[in-house]
Amino acid sequence: MNKHFILSIDDKYEIKVNYFIESEVNHIFNTYNFFNIHQTERAFYFQLCKKNSEIVLGTIHFTEIASNVFKSPAKGTFGGFVIQENIEFNIYEQFIRTVDDYLWCIGANRIEVIMQPMCHNPSLFSLTYNIMIRLGYAVENHELNYNLVVDNLCFSTKINHGNRKRLNKCLREGFTGKELDYSVYEQAYSVILENRIRRGFIFSMNYEQILQMVNLFPEKIKLFGVFNKNTIVCSSICVVINPLILYVYAWGDIENMQNYSPITLLANHIYEYAQKKAFKVLDLGTSTILGEPNIGLMQFKKNLGCQESLKLSFSKNFKRIIFKN
Repeated sequence: MNKHFILSIDDKYEIKVNYFIESEVNHIFNTYNFFNIHQTERAFYFQLCKKNSEIVLGTIHFTEIASNVFKSPAKGTFGGFVIQENIEFNIYEQFIRTVDDYLWCIGANRIEVIMQPMCHNPSLFSLTYNIMIRLGYAVENHELNYNLVVDNLCFSTKINHGNRKRLNKCLREGFTGKELDYSVYEQAYSVILENRIRRGFIFSMNYEQILQMVNLFPEKIKLFGVFNKNTIVCSSICVVINPLILYVYAWGDIENMQNYSPITLLANHIYEYAQKKAFKVLDLGTSTILGEPNIGLMQFKKNLGCQESLKLSFSKNFKRIIFKN
């Protein structure tokens, strides 16, 4: 692990590298704890600060995932730049430029950045897009992300007629939704895993990795489930991204639930939880793979009242001139 050092920007701002200062600016995937899980021998935690202070205005981390290839994040849903609201545009651009220059100077041949979905912060998304395109980054991948706006309206007013019928049927049959405790975490994980296998999809995290996240972020990882009497029929793993955004990382139901669709009741329960905790966005994740749409999944989320936004990944390949004798 590299020692800490400082990159100067001007007489007012600097970038502290590998200082790991606590900051309210971060989302969960930009915290030191998350960075630390996946860091390699060459990994850098950049924090934009006011000169000679520990006031953090922005953060990004990069990890070498292959020889001279640096990625933000090394693993995870997204990383990218986060900044304090209302920071001056030129300071934000200089932050990105300085990080870019530093990675070039230490031999980077390629940089990859997975950005937050646009719905998380449209202003930050737009500013970052403008700067990175001008710095020679290209859009490596584009996904469609789906989110629900959390407001004072009931969940039933947001969903379509078919889902309202399914929701009411589950309630009539006595299905109940609740936040899960540790004793049923493994059972809840198994429901999701078996659902993914049944549908021909890969689940990227094993149970031990889920528990690692729970232990690192005990207040940020939330599991919910729906029960038919004492049987868990569907479950979800949710992540508190920041105080305003709750992310449904994964969910699934058991086999032969087509007549009930308990996922709708689960979505209702998660939405009501988000209301109580004053979240503003409920992120249900992407419905495309490498840009290709999953029409059924897209329609499913639209029927739950979701709206689309872009989730982009950037890349930049550096051209180096090799002089031969």
